[in-house]
Amino acid sequence: MLTLETQQTTNKTFVHTLIRWTTASFIGFTFFSYGTAMMDYFLVYPSRLIVGEKEFVAYHALLEERIVPISVIPFGLLTVLNILLFWFRPASLPRKLVWASFICLLLDWVSTILVQIPINLQLNLGKDEYLIRYIMETNWVRVALESAQAMIALLVLGNIIPGNNARRDNF
Repeated sequence: MLTLETQQTTNKTFVHTLIRWTTASFIGFTFFSYGTAMMDYFLVYPSRLIVGEKEFVAYHALLEERIVPISVIPFGLLTVLNILLFWFRPASLPRKLVWASFICLLLDWVSTILVQIPINLQLNLGKDEYLIRYIMETNWVRVALESAQAMIALLVLGNIIPGNNARRDNF
C-alpha cells in the first residue's frame, strides 16, 4: 500500500513529466507547423499560378488532400498543446506568453476558417487567377500571426533553458 508521502511524490513526478513533455512538444510542433505553413504560403500558393487550366483541379485536389496530415493536424495538435500549457507549464513560463501564443493561434484558425477555406473550396472547381492572388494577399495575416507565434515559442524556450532564468525551477 502506498503511503501518502509516496503518492504525493508519484503525483509530483507525473506532473513534472507532463510539464516537460507538454512544453517540449509545444515548441517542436510550433516550429514544424511554422515550417510547413511557410512552405505552403511561399511555394505552394504561388505555384498554383503556373499550373495549367487542365491540370489545375487535379493539382489542387492533391494539395488539399496532403495538406491535412502534413499541416492541419499538426497545427491542431499545437493548439491543443498550447491549451494544456495553461495548466501544465514550467513555473518560469509567464502565463501571458501562453495567452499571447493562444491568441495568435486562435486568430489564425479564424482566418483559415472564414477566408482561406472558402477560397480553396471555390478553387476546387477550377483555376481562377483572381482567387489565387486574393488568397495570397489575404494570407499575410496568417504569415504575421504564425511568425509572431513562433517568436513567442522562442521566448518560451528562453524561459526554460537552464541558467537562463533565475525563476526556472520545475522544467
